[in-house]
Amino acid sequence: MGGGISAAQAACSLAGQGVRVTLVTRHEARVHLFDSDPIWLGPKGMTPFLREPSYQRRRATIDDARRRGSLPPEVFRRLDALAQGGRLTLVEDDIVSATIDGDASVVLSLRRGQRAITADRVVLATGFLPHRPGGALVDDAIDRFGLACGDCGYPLVSRSLEWTPGLFVTGPLAELELGPTARNISGARAAGIRLRAVAA
Repeated sequence: MGGGISAAQAACSLAGQGVRVTLVTRHEARVHLFDSDPIWLGPKGMTPFLREPSYQRRRATIDDARRRGSLPPEVFRRLDALAQGGRLTLVEDDIVSATIDGDASVVLSLRRGQRAITADRVVLATGFLPHRPGGALVDDAIDRFGLACGDCGYPLVSRSLEWTPGLFVTGPLAELELGPTARNISGARAAGIRLRAVAA
């Protein structure tokens, strides 16, 4: 289940191993080379983003810039080729319920589909949750150390990604500083550059 790159790559990998795969997506393929515009990789996008004093506006910019549930052209071509070759089935629909039948198979009922899908296993690749990650660990740290967060619940960190003295964050926890690419490889590189400067 899922319409983004993780779901597509998992489906392609399994189908390539001879596993019978049905990929259920809620929308048609959203093909983009990057999960956000390349403008966010350089100063044209990031300079105004970092000059923006309002974290609410930064959050809105991040949300608007992200191409959720997208996949790059080469992954789409592989997925499409497997589907055209009959090695993978693509279903665009919503799953409304899942039940276990007598032989431990999972039966998925679809909103628009004429039939249910029966599967031995269900793999969920449905993307990131919109709220701050980290669960109880991060919640407890915020309470215990009085860590600053924006209205959206995400950390307010320094340019060096320091949340409080000695505690640095990356990935989604640093996105109000790193911008729309914080969750991907480009964001990891940007975080690494900033952290390396601190360690130097």
